[in-house]
Amino acid sequence: MKRIIRIAVLVGVFGLILLALITSSIKEPNLGEAVWNNSMTLGDAETAVRHYVVYTDLMCPYCNYYGKTIAENDEEFKTYLSEHKILYEVRVTDMLYEGSGIEQSRPAAEAAYCASKENKFWDYYHLALESIFSDYYEKGFGYSKTAPKITDMTDDYWEKIGEKIGLGESFKQCFENHESVSEILENTYNASSSAVGLPYFVFGRYATGGFDNSWGWSEVKQMLNAGLK
Repeated sequence: MKRIIRIAVLVGVFGLILLALITSSIKEPNLGEAVWNNSMTLGDAETAVRHYVVYTDLMCPYCNYYGKTIAENDEEFKTYLSEHKILYEVRVTDMLYEGSGIEQSRPAAEAAYCASKENKFWDYYHLALESIFSDYYEKGFGYSKTAPKITDMTDDYWEKIGEKIGLGESFKQCFENHESVSEILENTYNASSSAVGLPYFVFGRYATGGFDNSWGWSEVKQMLNAGLK
């Protein structure tokens, strides 16, 4: 009888230890380790239970339609992330430079990464989207695959956006010395094995590609909700 009691106690202790380990792994997902660039995230990595990723290229019009929709619904979007404990990450690539030969894709990515080193990624990203829309899309250039291509973008276009948000000499040096190229090349290579088209969304276990220029916040919300399942 005593032997049976001892076995039961040991089984119980082992069970409690196993339960503690499982509970710990559920409560404390270390999402921060999966992030490519912390400056390109929104949300709290320590408390988040979901990781949402968007692969993009600043010269991708459909990516920019999505980004602009998010910016126009900024308050509701951030509330959504907070309520659902989501760590949201934008992964900027130069996939259109590598895959389609769009030359401005790489300097655009370089500028975004240089801004991130100054903790100004989100300011830069939002202004870059606004600038591309007002300078080109609204004038009929580059807004779709069939629209006339953007051909007159100056070499300092991306630097001037940085200047408008207060980025100074360190940003300029980073950009002109191509200090972010190796990081971009690595990230673009990694993205190419995951992203099928741009923009590409990996919201939890839900993954999909593409965004139409007629879509808005309701379509974004549908994708966000799909990642909760």
